[in-house]
Amino acid sequence: MAAGRRGLSRDQARSVLEEIALRTVVDAARPLIEDLVTAAWANGWQPTELVWHTRRVATAAAEELMVAGVRADAARVRAADVHPLWAAQLAELGATPPEQSGHLDPGWLRAAADDSADPVGALCDLLAATGMLPPLQVLLPVPGRPDIALDAVGSDLDTTPEGIDPKVLAKVRALLAKAEATTFEAEAQAFTAKAHDLMTRHSLEHAVVSRSAGGARVRPLARRLLIDDPYADAKGLLVQILAQASRCRAVSHQGLQMSTVVGFESDVAATEVLFTSLLVQAQTALQELARSSRAGSRERSRGFRASFLRGFAHRIGERLEAAGRDTVADLDRESGGALVPVLVEREAEVEDHLSQLFPRMVTRQGAAPTDALGYRAGTAAAERADLPWAQVARG
Repeated sequence: MAAGRRGLSRDQARSVLEEIALRTVVDAARPLIEDLVTAAWANGWQPTELVWHTRRVATAAAEELMVAGVRADAARVRAADVHPLWAAQLAELGATPPEQSGHLDPGWLRAAADDSADPVGALCDLLAATGMLPPLQVLLPVPGRPDIALDAVGSDLDTTPEGIDPKVLAKVRALLAKAEATTFEAEAQAFTAKAHDLMTRHSLEHAVVSRSAGGARVRPLARRLLIDDPYADAKGLLVQILAQASRCRAVSHQGLQMSTVVGFESDVAATEVLFTSLLVQAQTALQELARSSRAGSRERSRGFRASFLRGFAHRIGERLEAAGRDTVADLDRESGGALVPVLVEREAEVEDHLSQLFPRMVTRQGAAPTDALGYRAGTAAAERADLPWAQVARG
């Protein structure tokens, strides 16, 4: 006698049907996500920006699916077709383009979804987070898409390298590490000012030597910085002020918590390095205030903290601007008056590149601080830097 077909319990039947439903959802979502990723590249987005935006507006599960999508997309292109800065972002996300043209695994999304506690919810969050991405400026070549033109002329491909010398950068990072590690604000600010002075001198000396030597032309470029919550507006102000102090310009992308910094490569790098370090220092100062304040006090309120960061940014900017003017004056004397004409020319080139990238740029008045006490506290935190330069240099 033939054996009869084994029956399924209600729970077993439900599990089978849910598996079929999930497979159907994943199969339908996969081409949508692949199209969203390729469309994002065409609209100027870069790998870390796309993942960061998903994390900012959606869930951790949606972010993991986006990372899987970026990795899958990287399998489409050859490593030789990937710009070094794009490749560095892919490496940060655990993706490495193959040496030869790759083949996209059609099961990539299913494998990623299997690791999620709520794969359908994560897929919905991902599609909602990336379905209406606004266009950005195309600042890097899109791998495998030579038809997508770079915006303006100052991409990292269309410029002679002018980054900070590795030895100088090592000294700068060492100074900033000391600034971040010390519990004394005066020391922190002094180390930061010394780091800024080193970067400024290096950039300006390189500018004079390059122009007098008549070498290959160096052009401005643009890079975007990502600004995390909380107090993203106040942190964006810090980017703008540091960019100005480093002879760059910064443009804020409304609603996206990004700023594009436009300038010559060494100056853009200086802006980014200083921003990262000064955020750590400002947050350390805020934590010290919080430790000395009772729960629920004004010093722990959002208004106080946002105003503190604004005051900190403004005063830091004033001090770096003043230090920069002194450095320019010294180097101009040392170069026999050759520096100032070079700076005037470079400033005009930065403005020209800015107008090409952002022809419809609108200037808006930044929000005023809402807490005068917080603003003054931030200003004071940026002011307490009175150690002699010689002592800093020996440190």
